[in-house]
Amino acid sequence: MQTSHATFDDDDLSTVVLIGARGSGKSTVGRLLAEALGLEFIDLDDRALALCDEPSVRAVFERRGELAWRVAEAAALTEAFKSKRVVIATGGGAACIDPPQRVLRDAAAAGMLAIVWLRCDGQTMQDRLAKDVGDRPSLTRGDPVDEAIEIAVSRASAYEAVATHTVDAAVLPEQVVERIQASLFRSSS
Repeated sequence: MQTSHATFDDDDLSTVVLIGARGSGKSTVGRLLAEALGLEFIDLDDRALALCDEPSVRAVFERRGELAWRVAEAAALTEAFKSKRVVIATGGGAACIDPPQRVLRDAAAAGMLAIVWLRCDGQTMQDRLAKDVGDRPSLTRGDPVDEAIEIAVSRASAYEAVATHTVDAAVLPEQVVERIQASLFRSSS
């Protein structure tokens, strides 16, 4: 299912931000979408990690705490918005937790920004995360796959509140890109 609240044409589109849960495909889809649109791609986790000078996101959480990560995400997001014509893949919590959530909301309110929620069902997330859980720290100390699904459910209303577009991401990445393009560039008639 796709929903959208705004439309763009080629001249208006400058920044597309992908939000969603771990395993929804933000980084994979982001790279493909950037290529399809001729935009730069930024993986926000990479930028935030560079600001923290730690070897992994897990290390940031363990050594500095979640707040340090969220502050780095907000700083990286603010810096990424200085780029023009860019696709940004955020971390799963960026759209839900301040300060990065506030940066997203403020940028969206200023216009020229599409925030696309890659909504994904639990089974698809489970299948994807079973292949690669990544280096994310546990927030609940539970099974990482079960935890990711539980957190995705708890964050759904926050994603929905921030998103200007919602796209079902429980398909192949190339199909998600097509869905995003259709949502962003649909005719306004």
